[in-house]
Amino acid sequence: MKMLPVLGLLLMGSVVSAQVSVKPVEQEIAKVKRTGYVTTSSVAEKIIEEAWKKKLSQYGRVLSDRGGVYKVEYAKVPFYDKNVLIVSQLDTRRGSTSIFMSVDLGNYEYASSTNNYGREVEDILRDFHKDIDYQSQVAEADKGLKEASDKQREVVRKSDRNLRNLKDNHSEKIKLLKRLEDNEKELIQLRADSVQLYSDVQQVNQQLEDQKKNVDTVKNRKP
Repeated sequence: MKMLPVLGLLLMGSVVSAQVSVKPVEQEIAKVKRTGYVTTSSVAEKIIEEAWKKKLSQYGRVLSDRGGVYKVEYAKVPFYDKNVLIVSQLDTRRGSTSIFMSVDLGNYEYASSTNNYGREVEDILRDFHKDIDYQSQVAEADKGLKEASDKQREVVRKSDRNLRNLKDNHSEKIKLLKRLEDNEKELIQLRADSVQLYSDVQQVNQQLEDQKKNVDTVKNRKP
């Protein structure tokens, strides 16, 4: 059963490869009509652009121009024994990017279906499709990992904060219970003191009255 996910990925990869479409076309670039091949991909434009520049750099120095045009002059390709001119263009519209590649062999001849070199260009584009599909899957996996990692950190942060709050709350509860206990003891003492003081007040009041009477008695003895 554990082999099923791997098998599913392999089958999915085979389907993706089988669906790659590479077509021979003529495309005008910088007012020059060039024969070549085009394919399209829905992979993110940034991934395609970086990967395509890297791919072209395998054949020589890549020159960039406006409109997504890339050239490799005096390019060295594995299927031709002389230097060639590679002219390419990336065009992204509505989330889909077309990748055009033309290999100028010189003497007004291009790698095309009229010679054996056209299939080589098709293979280059198909291999490129596999590369960007893989990079896209890696990017999506990395994105998913980052999202999961960010979520995990956020949940852990909330959990840690909750534990701190729980600890603080528990400590505050202990303090409050201690204060309540002290308050209860103080209340008992105040009540006891109140009873004693009431008795003391009554006693001193009586003593005062007795002393007043004693004074009156003494004064009445005046000869």
